[in-house]
Amino acid sequence: MTTFKNIEQELLQSHRFLKNLIKSAVDAIIAADMTGKILLFNDAACEICGYKVNEVIEKLNIQAIYPDNDAKRVMHILRSDKYGEKGVLRSFRVDIKKKSGEIIPISLNASIVYDDDKEVATLGFFHDLRETLKIEEELEKTRVQLLQSAKMASVGELAAGVAHQLNNPLGGITLYSQLLMEDYTLPDGAQQDLKRIIRDAQRCTDTVQELLKFSRQTTNEMHLQDINQLLSETLILVKDQTLFHNIEIKKNFQNNLPLVPVDIQQIKHVFMNIILNAADAMEGQGVLSLFTSHEEPLSDRVCITISDTGHGIPDDILIKIFDPFFTTKEQGKGTGLGLSMAYRIVEDHGGKMSAESKTGEGTNFLIELMLPETESEKTFE
Repeated sequence: MTTFKNIEQELLQSHRFLKNLIKSAVDAIIAADMTGKILLFNDAACEICGYKVNEVIEKLNIQAIYPDNDAKRVMHILRSDKYGEKGVLRSFRVDIKKKSGEIIPISLNASIVYDDDKEVATLGFFHDLRETLKIEEELEKTRVQLLQSAKMASVGELAAGVAHQLNNPLGGITLYSQLLMEDYTLPDGAQQDLKRIIRDAQRCTDTVQELLKFSRQTTNEMHLQDINQLLSETLILVKDQTLFHNIEIKKNFQNNLPLVPVDIQQIKHVFMNIILNAADAMEGQGVLSLFTSHEEPLSDRVCITISDTGHGIPDDILIKIFDPFFTTKEQGKGTGLGLSMAYRIVEDHGGKMSAESKTGEGTNFLIELMLPETESEKTFE
């Protein structure tokens, strides 16, 4: 009798241990019978799915936690050997639906439970992928930024060499064309041709100057500045231009922003370039919005967002907009260096610049400027 009680006690202890083990597992554990009625639903499953245990056990069908007909699809795959061993599914990417309707990405490990050869239940381990996917997205952004930085550095060196090589012959073309016009009596047609040569040579010279600015390695004139004020001053320069007459400008500037160390002229050049591009994208009609912020979790930087309601940028073009010489403007209306120079300037300031866009929904440019550690508590009064 004592032996029987000991065995019974050991079984109860094992049962409690197994129950606590399942209850406290990090991943959601859900079991259901072959009709779909849920039999097991641990704490992690409650957290991920948004249900309480008493709402689920023997009351909820497992199909309710899957969107559409995904429960049937998972069952169909389990019964096949398409993804490996029949009756077993490993690291299968699937979505589940919370009680609130939110869709959660999941890595699913599941199996069919058999009694002899008869299917009696299914058991699934549901691993929440939201944090993993978020980290992967951040890593991808970092990788793209590193590639962009390396690309900009290489192009900058190339640009400097090309610019210096072109300066002398362009100067000679301009000089001798002017001498021909001054020293000789030429027919009107020849005069017009020489003027065209001088004009085109000047365009090339302007491009060379942009290249030199793009590639320069000089030290910035860094001083603590109020970003709200710099943005306002930039707007004053453009808001009365014809292009902006039908554009509504909205400002949402956070008060008492910390002062940021910047080269005034260079940062204004960045703001001006983005604002003018936004006006072009809206074809002179729409809403231009400017936001500034300094708050958690990005308290070590000031963030500037410049948004437009233009036609947006397709994905295949968006990935190229910071590339030197890339432009969608008509020939002769842009060098393709504006955004690449802006990117380079922000990077030289130790900051970050990125863009988000959807076709037909406009574009957002985000600029992040870092605060100096010793000055992070200073604010503009």
